[in-house]
Amino acid sequence: MTTDDERYGDTRAWLRLRVRTADVLFAGERGEPITHRVDLALIVLISLNVIAVVLQSVQTIYAAAPGLFHGFEVFSVIVFTGEYLARTWSSVDNPWKSGRDRPVLARIRYMLTKMAIIDLIAIAPFYLGMFMSADLRILRALRLLRIFKLTRYSSAMTLLLRVVREEARTIGAALFVAMLLVFVASTLAFIVEHEAQPKVFSSIPMAMYWAVVTMTTVGYGDMVPVTAAGKVLGGIIGIIGLGMVALPAGILASGFNNALHRRRAMLHEKIVDAMRDGRITAEEQVNLDALVRRLNLNDVDARAVIFAVRHQMAAGEKDVCPHCGKPIHDAYADDDIDNPESGG
Repeated sequence: MTTDDERYGDTRAWLRLRVRTADVLFAGERGEPITHRVDLALIVLISLNVIAVVLQSVQTIYAAAPGLFHGFEVFSVIVFTGEYLARTWSSVDNPWKSGRDRPVLARIRYMLTKMAIIDLIAIAPFYLGMFMSADLRILRALRLLRIFKLTRYSSAMTLLLRVVREEARTIGAALFVAMLLVFVASTLAFIVEHEAQPKVFSSIPMAMYWAVVTMTTVGYGDMVPVTAAGKVLGGIIGIIGLGMVALPAGILASGFNNALHRRRAMLHEKIVDAMRDGRITAEEQVNLDALVRRLNLNDVDARAVIFAVRHQMAAGEKDVCPHCGKPIHDAYADDDIDNPESGG
């Protein structure tokens, strides 16, 4: 098998640079200071970009310093483009998903990932504006999509998105039932209100708007039933809507809680493995710290799990018979079986 050096003629220094780039951009969980500084700088730049897009919509602010906004946009695009190219180039040496055997395929696979697509969308509006005429308001709105780049640096957001994927079928079922309720409510509202308000409840699609705002308990007041049957229907739909709208939120909360329990259980298992010899070495502590960050847990969770494991290990040692090595309850059980006189 040919190596990267033979295939591309890269120098060792070039390969080391690529590996180091991958470590900085892809291995945030390792806790290296330079990785944290790079991540923090990108987070600040993304946040400033979102603020700049919002401020540009205020004509007086934008007119006061158009050059400053444009210069900041050019600088941001240069940084984001460099980040995108660096991630694509170094994805071959991604410590979590190495692709050295097939570098081209590894880079293509990375370019098709969700985060790479988000990175591309973040810089696309700038280049689209250079090569084609488009509404500046639309391009500015597309620049707001850069906020989704923050999901890379938020393990909590990553966990939430994972929970959404895991609970997608359940949430989909709840939304389907809610949609059916909207159809039923809008049809009934059209039947009972159309004659009294032919312009307001002119059709079932128009009544759907009323059904949605009633189910979500928003109630803008621009469409209000005036008949007795319509008012009763509105009350019933409002009460049912309270439960239906809250159902997806409850599903997400339950899934989020279950995911945290699974992560704590995973941490517990790793700590048990590390403490089999009675102590945690420096190397094991570094690995556990990285795992805590990757699982979106905190030091309090880690200390609580370590305390629980030590307590369990201490209790286990006390429950072992010093003579036969069996658990004490097992030794008692054996005595009870062998001696028919034991135990009344």
